[in-house]
Amino acid sequence: MSIEQEFRDQVKEHLDKLSADIQPVLQKLIEYNYPKEVVSLDFEIFVDGFTQEFPVRAFFMDSDNSEHFVYVDGQAEYPSPVDPGLLEIEHVYPYELEEEFTSKDDELDPWNVATEELVAWFSKCWSEVGGQSFKLRANIAPHDSNHEFNLIESKWKERW
Repeated sequence: MSIEQEFRDQVKEHLDKLSADIQPVLQKLIEYNYPKEVVSLDFEIFVDGFTQEFPVRAFFMDSDNSEHFVYVDGQAEYPSPVDPGLLEIEHVYPYELEEEFTSKDDELDPWNVATEELVAWFSKCWSEVGGQSFKLRANIAPHDSNHEFNLIESKWKERW
């Protein structure tokens, strides 16, 4: 088994431990009645998140591809039933896991590997709580990527 595959397996194992935590959060997002201005949920994966927090954040986008907020007593708030950070955790996996595998293979790109595994896991969790019936658009992508994964159709597409 390759070093990359071993790392993938470890990442999958860590992500699977979070499934029971993320599924109720995703279900609330799927079932929520959004303001008419919100046309898409965009989930972005941030580079430092795997070893420091949960790397995915939700954005509530309007038809101009701008973040939409609702105003309550003059304060901007997310139109969301959950915190846009989704999960408040210390990390998906410890930094030492990346160190262990990059010391075995200095060409291993742990962030890209972990991101690929996260998209597959997130999509599976989304589907398991009824995501295919979601009435708006929903995508997940690495931050500033040209590609995004369509969670409704379960496929990659060009972004923008």
